[in-house]
Amino acid sequence: MQFVPYVVNGIALGLSVALIALALALIWRTVGMIDFGLGAVYLAAAYAAYFAKGVLGLPYPAAAVVGLLAGPVASVLIYLIIYRFFLQKGASLFVLVLVALSVFTAAQHGLGATVTAQKFYLIDDIVPGFSFLGTRLNIVQIAKMLVSLIALAGLAWFCLSTKAGQCVLAVADNPSLAQALGVDTNRARMWTFGVAGLIVAAAAVPEATESGVDPYLASNPIFLGLAAIIIGGLGRFRNPVLGGLLLGLAFHLAVWAFSSQWQEVVAYSLVLLALIVRPQGLFGGMSVARERA
Repeated sequence: MQFVPYVVNGIALGLSVALIALALALIWRTVGMIDFGLGAVYLAAAYAAYFAKGVLGLPYPAAAVVGLLAGPVASVLIYLIIYRFFLQKGASLFVLVLVALSVFTAAQHGLGATVTAQKFYLIDDIVPGFSFLGTRLNIVQIAKMLVSLIALAGLAWFCLSTKAGQCVLAVADNPSLAQALGVDTNRARMWTFGVAGLIVAAAAVPEATESGVDPYLASNPIFLGLAAIIIGGLGRFRNPVLGGLLLGLAFHLAVWAFSSQWQEVVAYSLVLLALIVRPQGLFGGMSVARERA
C-alpha cells in the first residue's frame, strides 16, 4: 500500500482534532472545566449548515457561514443558560463534567428523537478533485485542511493581538491575579466560549460536508480532542495542536500498517503510553491541569 495517502489523511484529521483540542484546552485553562458540551456545539454547527442548505435552499458557501456562526452562538448560550449557574455556585470539577456530559448526551438524543438518526448530506454531487503525490484529494478535503489552518492562525491572532484575547490569556494564566487586576472574568469567559465555539464549528462544518450529518457525528472528534490534550499537554496552546497531529497520523498510519479495525486501538494505546511514560504530556504542561483540578 502507498504510504503518502495515509500521511496526508492523517495530517488532515490531525488538524481537525487540533481545533477541538484547542477549544477544550482554552476552556479548561480559562474556566477550569472539561467541556464535553462542545459536542453539542459541534452538532449545532453541523445541523445549522445542513438546515441552511437542505431546508432553506441556501448555496453551500452561505450554508457553511451559517454553520460557522451557529457554533459560537450555541457555545455562549450553553454557558449563559447552564454553565454559569454551576460556576457561580463553585461546583466541583466532577459536577461540571457531569453537567457537560449531560448537555452533550441530551443534544445527541434530542436530535435523534426529533430529526431522526438518519444521515443527511450537504453535497449530493460528485466532488471534484485531483491527484497529489499519488493521493486523490477532493475539494472538500483541501478546504478542510485550509479552514483548520486559517482557524489556528485566527486564534493565534485573537489571543496575541486583541484586547479581548489578552484578557482571556490573563485569566487562563492566573484567574485570581487577573481578577485582582480588574479583568472582567465573566466577559473573558464569554469570549472564551465564543471563540471555542467558532473553532469547533470550523472543524464541524468541513467534516459534515465530507461525511454527512447525524446525531453521533461529534462523539469521535470530542474524545480524540481530549486525547490530543493528554498526549500533547497544556503548557502552551501549541501543545494540543502537536498532540492532535500525532494522533491523526497514528489514526491513519494504523490503517496503513494493519487495518481500519486497529485505528482506535492504536490511537488510544498512544494515549495510555503517553500517560505512563510522560504523564505531564509529551510537550509538558499537564501539571496545569492538576493545579486547576
